[in-house]
Amino acid sequence: KLLKLSPPRWRGISLAEASRQGMNWLRDETGETVQLGVLNEQQGVIIDQVEGTQPLRIVVNLGLRFALHNNAPGKLLLAYMTAEQRSRTLSELKLTATTPRTITIRSELRKECERIIAAGYSTDYAEADDGVHCIAAPIFDSDETIAGAIWISGPAKRLPKSRFPAFGGKVRAAGQRISRFIEEMR
Repeated sequence: KLLKLSPPRWRGISLAEASRQGMNWLRDETGETVQLGVLNEQQGVIIDQVEGTQPLRIVVNLGLRFALHNNAPGKLLLAYMTAEQRSRTLSELKLTATTPRTITIRSELRKECERIIAAGYSTDYAEADDGVHCIAAPIFDSDETIAGAIWISGPAKRLPKSRFPAFGGKVRAAGQRISRFIEEMR
């Protein structure tokens, strides 16, 4: 099972190792916990994290699996699938509501995927857990396919919806930094 989760390697460096500097930068910029995840079949899985600097922070166990419809990294991984893969996955996903804000209508989730691609980042407005917001951005392999997702998680009070664009820019910048590093490793 671990081999299935093993992300690509570039010159012997794993995605987690390639992402560490960008994750630390993002943590320092935001003060929030930074997490890294990859797609595994029809779920995401957290492969690394850097704890935030705030007294109250979101921390999870590595290996935690997450849905593709009710959180920022999951929706991001779904949005950046090929059109065929996304269509097939959307038709098979169970869109279970975990909070009143969870997207449970396929057409709305399709529109959200389009919004994510246009913005370059995704958001979670307490869709998976009440009181927790997340903002995620893609990390691309050198062939422009998505290698993984990087995101910040924090209490809604510190990550209010009004600040999503500013935080989204920082998360996107971290993803771009890591993507450039991966490109240089080729």
